[in-house]
Amino acid sequence: MIDGMLAVDAHCHIGEFRGERFGMRRFTADDLVERMDNCGVDRALVCHLASPLVEQEDFKRANNVVVQATWQQPDRLTGVCIVNPKHGPFAQQEVRRCLEAGLKAVKLQPVLHGYYDVDSDLLEPIARRCADAGAPLFVHSDFNSKCCTPYQVARLAARYPQVNVVMLHMGLDFEMLAKVVDLARPYRNLHLDTSQTPDAPQAVFVHPVRRLGAERVLFGSDMPLLSVEVNLAKLALAQQLFGLSQDEKRQVLGGNASRLFGLA
Repeated sequence: MIDGMLAVDAHCHIGEFRGERFGMRRFTADDLVERMDNCGVDRALVCHLASPLVEQEDFKRANNVVVQATWQQPDRLTGVCIVNPKHGPFAQQEVRRCLEAGLKAVKLQPVLHGYYDVDSDLLEPIARRCADAGAPLFVHSDFNSKCCTPYQVARLAARYPQVNVVMLHMGLDFEMLAKVVDLARPYRNLHLDTSQTPDAPQAVFVHPVRRLGAERVLFGSDMPLLSVEVNLAKLALAQQLFGLSQDEKRQVLGGNASRLFGLA
């Protein structure tokens, strides 16, 4: 726990990189739990690294790694399935298989997996399956990509109001951060994840909480690609310097993830 609060990192990865990345070749579930222990994080939402995944069997093997990790560490790790909707019936079957195996959400990374539009009809079978299972949908967002801008992610949320959509990274553009918050406001099922956001606690935590409500912001780090320790420091500064309240911090740090993913 951190400051007596449940701490959940809602955006973590395990698996093998394609080649060496930042001095790493692989990051295991044990590596993840060790980092969590070192900084007081109780639970993590974990997905396989997206970049090595190309063929259907790559996705199946990757999801199996996550399933195994969550079975071995059920009190610490909650799994997220990753699929490519361009794989059609295979992707739909993989979502069903993974959710039945205990994974709690589905992730899409369109930039690395064929550059499909996240607000297109291609996603309908996946979104419908998530709706039926009550599983949130994690979606990569990037203002500099033409397939998954925050505008497109917001349209996806509007199209499927029964699905909790998590917009990852808030668009990866500091100058557009305020626009992300405003475009998300009408869609109560659209939540913001704080991973890969700039070192600006007031813009990343305080402004979204004030405009959307604390219940729609999820703490995430994108570990091991980015540092959970640095992101926790940003959250602490949001409270110490920029007026984030104790209750707001409690919701962002772990309460919202606990509610959305049914964590015990």
